[in-house]
Amino acid sequence: MRRLIAGMVLGLCFFAASPARAQPATEQPTLQVYTKPIEPFSFERDGKALGFSIDLWERVANKIGVKYEIHWVKTVGNLIDALKSKQADIAVAAISITAEREALVDFSTPFYESGLAVLVKAKGQSATSVIAEALFTTTVLKFLLLLLGILILVAHLIWFFERHANGDQFPKPYLRGIWESSWWAISTILSGGCDAKGPVVVVGRLVAAFWMLLCIIVITYFTAAITTIMTVNQLSSDIKGVNDLPGKQVATVKGSTAERYLQEHGMRVNAFDTIDGAYAALEKDKVVAVVYDQPILDYHVKMSGGSSMQVVGRLFQRQNYGIGLQQGSAYRKQINSALLQLREEGVIDDLHTKWFGEDN
Repeated sequence: MRRLIAGMVLGLCFFAASPARAQPATEQPTLQVYTKPIEPFSFERDGKALGFSIDLWERVANKIGVKYEIHWVKTVGNLIDALKSKQADIAVAAISITAEREALVDFSTPFYESGLAVLVKAKGQSATSVIAEALFTTTVLKFLLLLLGILILVAHLIWFFERHANGDQFPKPYLRGIWESSWWAISTILSGGCDAKGPVVVVGRLVAAFWMLLCIIVITYFTAAITTIMTVNQLSSDIKGVNDLPGKQVATVKGSTAERYLQEHGMRVNAFDTIDGAYAALEKDKVVAVVYDQPILDYHVKMSGGSSMQVVGRLFQRQNYGIGLQQGSAYRKQINSALLQLREEGVIDDLHTKWFGEDN
């Protein structure tokens, strides 16, 4: 009996003295990240995911130390459904944070401030109509009348000072003399001078110098004004903003905050599966405007180069983009902390510059 007890004690001592067996480390799960194509926030090129939101998520993932796989769906509605059904752990794109969506899923702190805007297709005007529209205004007519008054005054001064010493060019008889001095003043403003005619008296030359300087200013002003007017106004649209849309056919994307806004305000909405479908409808004149998120419309105009597309009016229905998560997600706090760090480090500003330019 003593031997049995001694053996048990020795066995326990050996077991206690032996090093604890290492427990296998728990492998971190690979997060399922869902996104949808919407340039410039998320899109695929040559099999690689690109965009502002994709770049931002990559930096967030590095901060919190997680691995992930990207999956593509068609709409924001699909992203919300994937989070609800727990197929997706994370959703990134241009996802507006709304009360309706917040009731179904969770969101990170906002990372982009946006809003709705109106995209139109401008129609060209002839150069003649643009110039006529610009010139026949009350302001321009008042200016021309003032210029005519100064011209008549200068013509009289030139004749008065030149009629005795320079009677061949500016005759003494009033009507003939005023005609010749007026012709000199008109020729000066149109061509910069009058051949074989000009004042010779000192005072007359001083008046002439003043008139020539005024002519240079007037010609420079009108040239710049007409150039600007033709550049800005040759392409225009009857739609100046959201208030011009009621009763007209408007395109947007199905399930978007823009579609809800348009429906709530009684607009005639053509909703497409993708924003590209809305662009095509506008290009073919099937709709008069596209209403959607301003940064996406601005990017489309920028990438279209010399296109006649224009974003008009003010930003309305302001909203914020966030990263979507499952309700009660354990990653929410980590992601919010990472976003704040990235903002403080200037990384988010750098991404803005990369995808939207210096002015965004």
